[in-house]
Formats: sequence, C-alpha cells, structure tokens
Amino acid sequence: MAGSLGYHGASVLAARGAQRAQPGLVTLFTEDRVYTPVASQLQAVMVRPWTASSDWPETTTALLFGPGLAAPDLSPELKATLRRCWREFASPVIVDASALDWLPEGPCATAALRVITPHPGEAARLLKTTTGTVQTDRVGALRALSARYGDCWVVLKGRHTLVGRSQGDVFVNGSGNPSLGQGGSGDALAGYLGGLLAQPALAAEPSLALRYGVWQHGAAADALQAARPNWIVEDLLDALGAVSPSGTLEPSHQP
Repeated sequence: MAGSLGYHGASVLAARGAQRAQPGLVTLFTEDRVYTPVASQLQAVMVRPWTASSDWPETTTALLFGPGLAAPDLSPELKATLRRCWREFASPVIVDASALDWLPEGPCATAALRVITPHPGEAARLLKTTTGTVQTDRVGALRALSARYGDCWVVLKGRHTLVGRSQGDVFVNGSGNPSLGQGGSGDALAGYLGGLLAQPALAAEPSLALRYGVWQHGAAADALQAARPNWIVEDLLDALGAVSPSGTLEPSHQP
C-alpha cells in the first residue's frame, strides 16, 4: 500500500524493489487520484486503486505500508487499516516512511512478523526525541523502538544500518555509501524487504532475510559507485539482488 498525491513515484520504486526479490505476484494498492500515473509505469505489477472497502488478495503473504503515503489529506480509513493490519494480520507486515507515524504502540494480537524501517529522523519522531540523540545511541534507539512496537524487528537506516530487536543480537551492516541518501533509496529498500518476506521460507528466518536485503541494497550502491558515481535510484533497482558475495555485480548487470 503506497503512493499518494505528489508522492506517487515512491510507490513505483517500492513495487519495483519488491519485484527484484522475485516473490511471485506483486499487487500495489495506491490512492485513486494517482492510479493512472502509477499504473502507467508498471507492467508486471498488479495496480489497484485503494478504497475503504478494498480487500487484500486471498493469497497475500506479506503487506508493505508506507512509501509515498505523505499527502496531508489521506483518509482516516487508510490509517485505521494499517493499525488493524499491524495488530491482527496473520502474515508479515512491513511499515516504512510516513506510515510509521500511524503505528499503534504495544503488543499485537498475532505473533506474525512485524518490521519497521525508519531513518534516524523518523526514529527520533517515534521516540519523541531528537535525531542527534538517536545517532548518539543507535543501538539503544533500535531497542527502544522494538520494545515500543511489540518487539518488532527494526531496520534503523543510516551509515552502518542496524538490524535487530529489543533483545538479542543487533547486526551492523557494512555495505553502502552516502549516495544512498538520495530520494527514493529507502522506498526501493522497503519494497525489496517486503518482497523477500513475502516468501514463507525467508520469512521463517527474518534475521537472515533482513540482513541479506540490507546488505544487497548497500552492496548494489557500492558496486554502482565504483563504476559510475552519478548513478540514480533507477540504476540501484536494476542492480538490486544481482550482487555476488564478493560485492561485485554479475556481468549482465554491469553499468
């Protein structure tokens, strides 16, 4: 569920990121008023206008909310739908970007996988503190966010993105470079993670799936940076998922 008036491009980037994870069928629900520009940019993704009566496909194995849901006049029903799905949906739910502000605090009624992907500014907003405070103690911020939202998995983006929960190991990602700060990079990552976690075998090992997705995202950026420093997010989407363990792009994906 992504895209709103003035921010429809984020939904396209997220959908394409999900495709790169090769989950099978991807369905994008978007605001009715941006349906045409969104649908015109996607071929293999099913695009549907969202209404308060919309139902997820029966075969849905994961939900991603958030990329491009930043219009100031979004319907209260949409926000209520996210809160209900976060508490009750029986499959993984991943929440990114503006939709993070709609999350209900506390435990969920289901033990299904829950993931949030804030950058430091969003994390500060959720914790009612400053970005500087988050950056001073990134592990502490990650643990506090996880505890606040039902022990969910947290992907705290930034230099050396962190992956973890309120307890247990916190993993530090070593790939990536400052060019990932360009607009749209986070939408691509959210889509890619959603596409990975829509696959039950991968959702059964969320730590491994999330760490792999974050590493691929950063490693793709590193490979592009080495070859062409002026790369853009569309290039990142082309490389996403095609980085070998050595950190190099497969020959067919070389820019």
